[in-house]
Amino acid sequence: MDNQIIIRKMRAEDYPNAYALWQHVPGMNLREFDDSFEEISRLLRFNPNFCFVAETRSGKQIIGSILGATDGRRGTIYHLAVAPSYQNQGLGSQLVTKVIEQLQAVGIHKIFVNVMKNNQVGQSFWQQFKFVKRDDVIRFNKII
Repeated sequence: MDNQIIIRKMRAEDYPNAYALWQHVPGMNLREFDDSFEEISRLLRFNPNFCFVAETRSGKQIIGSILGATDGRRGTIYHLAVAPSYQNQGLGSQLVTKVIEQLQAVGIHKIFVNVMKNNQVGQSFWQQFKFVKRDDVIRFNKII
């Protein structure tokens, strides 16, 4: 991988560039409310040590992101994204490893990730990373 890339904690001011990345990565499932500046900023405030961006050393372009969170018992990973021109170089794996290490450091031992059913590339990535697909759970959402 290009040694001109740095991984650092994500900040609220990274949101516009991160969102632009998410819009250009196939398989991302963006929702206007869930992925708004306000909601992502809240996630960053509650989980500042589990959200990261990868950027060119010049800092002019965010080329990767990962959002991690914990409820104190389990971890969750959201929005792993790597710019298409930087994919298949290990950057996604580095971002995942960074979040896993941070979650383990605070005693979290179970992590889950949501992948859309039609995102075969994403499913393959997570399976290669030893995440296990579960067929015994149905997820319910309610907007309040």
